[in-house]
Amino acid sequence: MKYMVLLLVSLFVVLNADEIAVVKTVKGEVVAKSSSGVVKLKEGSVLSASSIVITKSNALVVIIFKDNSVLNLGENTVLNLQKYVFKPTKKDYAFNLFLKKGSLIFESGKIGELAPEDFQLKTPQGIVAIRGTKFAVRVK
Repeated sequence: MKYMVLLLVSLFVVLNADEIAVVKTVKGEVVAKSSSGVVKLKEGSVLSASSIVITKSNALVVIIFKDNSVLNLGENTVLNLQKYVFKPTKKDYAFNLFLKKGSLIFESGKIGELAPEDFQLKTPQGIVAIRGTKFAVRVK
Protein backbone atom coordinates (compact mmCIF):
# COMPACT_ATOMS: atom_id res chain seq x y z
CA MET A 1 0.00 0.00 0.00
CA LYS A 2 2.83 2.38 0.87
CA TYR A 3 4.41 1.78 -2.55
CA MET A 4 1.08 2.43 -4.24
CA VAL A 5 0.83 5.81 -2.50
CA LEU A 6 4.41 6.63 -3.47
CA LEU A 7 3.67 5.69 -7.08
CA LEU A 8 0.53 7.84 -7.04
CA VAL A 9 2.43 10.82 -5.61
CA SER A 10 5.33 10.36 -8.09
CA LEU A 11 2.95 10.22 -11.04
CA PHE A 12 1.12 13.26 -9.68
CA VAL A 13 4.40 15.21 -9.44
CA VAL A 14 5.35 14.46 -13.04
CA LEU A 15 1.94 15.16 -14.57
CA ASN A 16 0.91 18.16 -12.49
CA ALA A 17 3.85 20.50 -12.05
CA ASP A 18 1.69 23.40 -10.80
CA GLU A 19 -0.12 21.37 -8.15
CA ILE A 20 1.50 20.90 -4.76
CA ALA A 21 -0.47 18.05 -3.19
CA VAL A 22 -2.97 15.27 -3.76
CA VAL A 23 -5.88 14.26 -1.54
CA LYS A 24 -5.47 10.71 -0.25
CA THR A 25 -8.55 10.38 1.98
CA VAL A 26 -11.75 12.37 2.48
CA LYS A 27 -14.54 11.71 4.97
CA GLY A 28 -17.47 14.09 5.14
CA GLU A 29 -17.63 17.47 3.45
CA VAL A 30 -14.29 19.07 2.59
CA VAL A 31 -13.82 21.95 0.14
CA ALA A 32 -10.93 23.93 -1.30
CA LYS A 33 -11.20 27.61 -2.17
CA SER A 34 -8.84 29.10 -4.72
CA SER A 35 -8.77 31.88 -7.30
CA SER A 36 -10.69 29.57 -9.64
CA GLY A 37 -13.56 29.03 -7.17
CA VAL A 38 -14.72 26.48 -4.59
CA VAL A 39 -14.28 22.75 -5.26
CA LYS A 40 -15.57 19.84 -3.22
CA LEU A 41 -12.57 17.58 -2.52
CA LYS A 42 -12.52 13.85 -3.15
CA GLU A 43 -9.82 11.20 -3.21
CA GLY A 44 -7.37 12.06 -5.98
CA SER A 45 -8.17 15.79 -6.03
CA VAL A 46 -5.11 17.99 -6.49
CA LEU A 47 -4.35 21.19 -4.62
CA SER A 48 -2.30 24.20 -5.62
CA ALA A 49 -0.54 26.85 -3.53
CA SER A 50 -2.80 29.56 -2.11
CA SER A 51 -5.72 27.14 -1.75
CA ILE A 52 -7.74 27.29 1.46
CA VAL A 53 -8.90 23.87 2.67
CA ILE A 54 -12.05 23.82 4.81
CA THR A 55 -13.43 20.79 6.63
CA LYS A 56 -16.99 20.77 7.94
CA SER A 57 -18.40 19.02 11.05
CA ASN A 58 -17.53 15.31 11.26
CA ALA A 59 -15.14 15.64 8.30
CA LEU A 60 -11.46 14.92 7.80
CA VAL A 61 -8.97 14.95 4.97
CA VAL A 62 -5.50 13.48 4.44
CA ILE A 63 -3.27 15.39 2.01
CA ILE A 64 0.08 14.22 0.61
CA PHE A 65 2.50 16.85 -0.70
CA LYS A 66 5.11 16.45 -3.47
CA ASP A 67 7.87 15.91 -0.90
CA ASN A 68 5.77 13.15 0.77
CA SER A 69 4.80 15.31 3.75
CA VAL A 70 1.44 14.15 5.13
CA LEU A 71 -1.17 16.53 6.52
CA ASN A 72 -4.28 15.30 8.38
CA LEU A 73 -6.98 17.91 8.99
CA GLY A 74 -9.73 17.32 11.54
CA GLU A 75 -13.30 18.62 11.55
CA ASN A 76 -14.14 22.34 11.44
CA THR A 77 -10.67 23.28 10.21
CA VAL A 78 -9.62 26.19 7.99
CA LEU A 79 -6.08 25.94 6.58
CA ASN A 80 -4.44 28.22 4.01
CA LEU A 81 -1.73 26.58 1.88
CA GLN A 82 0.12 29.88 1.54
CA LYS A 83 3.29 28.83 -0.25
CA TYR A 84 4.89 25.58 -1.34
CA VAL A 85 8.07 25.12 -3.34
CA PHE A 86 9.85 21.79 -3.68
CA LYS A 87 12.65 21.91 -6.24
CA PRO A 88 15.46 19.74 -4.86
CA THR A 89 17.62 20.03 -7.99
CA LYS A 90 17.74 23.81 -7.46
CA LYS A 91 17.78 23.57 -3.64
CA ASP A 92 14.67 25.76 -3.64
CA TYR A 93 12.19 25.05 -0.83
CA ALA A 94 9.29 26.74 0.93
CA PHE A 95 6.40 25.33 2.95
CA ASN A 96 4.16 27.96 4.56
CA LEU A 97 0.79 27.18 6.08
CA PHE A 98 -1.70 29.25 8.09
CA LEU A 99 -4.07 27.37 10.41
CA LYS A 100 -6.93 29.78 11.11
CA LYS A 101 -8.91 27.29 13.21
CA GLY A 102 -9.28 23.58 13.79
CA SER A 103 -6.75 20.80 14.17
CA LEU A 104 -4.07 19.10 12.17
CA ILE A 105 -1.44 16.42 12.41
CA PHE A 106 1.63 16.94 10.25
CA GLU A 107 4.36 14.46 9.33
CA SER A 108 7.25 16.01 7.46
CA GLY A 109 8.63 14.61 4.25
CA LYS A 110 11.78 15.55 2.32
CA ILE A 111 11.56 19.28 3.08
CA GLY A 112 11.84 18.38 6.76
CA GLU A 113 15.07 16.53 6.02
CA LEU A 114 16.57 18.87 3.43
CA ALA A 115 15.46 22.32 4.62
CA PRO A 116 13.55 22.31 7.94
CA GLU A 117 14.18 26.05 8.26
CA ASP A 118 11.98 26.60 5.19
CA PHE A 119 8.87 25.16 6.89
CA GLN A 120 6.53 27.42 8.83
CA LEU A 121 3.05 26.88 10.23
CA LYS A 122 1.41 30.08 11.44
CA THR A 123 -1.59 30.22 13.77
CA PRO A 124 -3.39 33.23 15.24
CA GLN A 125 -1.42 32.62 18.46
CA GLY A 126 2.06 31.84 17.14
CA ILE A 127 4.36 30.08 14.70
CA VAL A 128 5.44 26.44 14.56
CA ALA A 129 8.72 25.36 12.98
CA ILE A 130 9.75 21.74 12.50
CA ARG A 131 12.56 20.22 14.46
CA GLY A 132 11.24 16.69 14.39
CA THR A 133 9.14 14.69 12.03
CA LYS A 134 5.61 14.73 13.42
CA PHE A 135 3.44 17.14 15.42
CA ALA A 136 -0.17 18.05 16.16
CA VAL A 137 -1.74 21.52 16.52
CA ARG A 138 -5.21 22.71 17.59
CA VAL A 139 -6.50 26.27 17.20
CA LYS A 140 -9.82 27.26 18.79
